[in-house]
Amino acid sequence: MKRVSRKTEETEVLATFDAEKTEINTGIYFFDHMLQTIAKISGYKIEVMAKGRDEHHVVEDVAICLGKSISELEKKGLERFGSAIVPMDESLATCAIDFSGRGVFVFEGDLKDSGIKAEDFLHFFDTLCRNSGLNVHMSVKGKNSHHMMEACCKAFALALKQALKKSGSEYKSAKGVLD
Repeated sequence: MKRVSRKTEETEVLATFDAEKTEINTGIYFFDHMLQTIAKISGYKIEVMAKGRDEHHVVEDVAICLGKSISELEKKGLERFGSAIVPMDESLATCAIDFSGRGVFVFEGDLKDSGIKAEDFLHFFDTLCRNSGLNVHMSVKGKNSHHMMEACCKAFALALKQALKKSGSEYKSAKGVLD
């Protein structure tokens, strides 16, 4: 568990992945709800305390801090790969993860603003991936952007749970290392 803090002109953030308890307060209700969903479904406790001038910078800096906290996890013995398909009402999301150390986010879908700007929602995952070393491929289809975003978070959480599962003591890599 690594606690990461960040203080800028726009924000002040404290975040921990695999914390002692889940406690989330960013001042952005829907974003808090999505982070709570990721914690609940993945089984990992997440602590996030954030305040800032605007949604974009809060979301971005939370992603930076959570990503850096995830990057500190011991990769040796982790399953490394995870994938999930999640239906939610009329929406269907898929997510595949490789905890390779090379952070990339690929997204397919058509999201509209819903509780949070679609641009900020996608920016969260892109920034999280670049700072954590997670390679995430995510897609969603549906009609209700709220359901689509929530299905994405649930699919991400399930895939993350698989990827972070301990299953030995070796690196899951033909090279013998990750990164």
